[in-house]
Amino acid sequence: MIYISDDFIHYSHSIGNNVHHIEWCTKYRYRMFQSSFIREEFRQILYEIANRFHIRIIESGIMPDHIHLVLGPSETCDITTFVGQFKNLAQRAAWQRGVKGAFWQKSFWDHFLRIKEDVDTTAEFVLNNPVRKGMVQVWEEYPFSGSLVIDARGSGGQAPRATP
Repeated sequence: MIYISDDFIHYSHSIGNNVHHIEWCTKYRYRMFQSSFIREEFRQILYEIANRFHIRIIESGIMPDHIHLVLGPSETCDITTFVGQFKNLAQRAAWQRGVKGAFWQKSFWDHFLRIKEDVDTTAEFVLNNPVRKGMVQVWEEYPFSGSLVIDARGSGGQAPRATP
């Protein structure tokens, strides 16, 4: 079950509760994350940065050639800085593993999710991406998706729904 608060967060310059769906790909859609070891290492880097900047990862999915995130707002970090930090640290980790050159596309795609239904639909999309790609039968079998906000495992193979 995903819970998105109706409460607004008060920032020094605005008030809101914006949730984002972001995606970024490897250059030329190179299957950089084909290795389970690399995907797990990158997932750890992702979660460490999210914890450092107090970013709520509502849902994540690391696919062989791209990454999806559904993120809650942060008072301490904007999305561009977050993605840049992750790309930088992940690139350095890959170099330590013998990868040559840069492998990220220069930018990323982002979209504001304004209502709970959009968050539900997008979280389901991210969770079921490995199913659509034929990598697993049900989303729970895919170890490289997850959340820092919810524990959706054990829901009988159904993607969680947001509830007020």
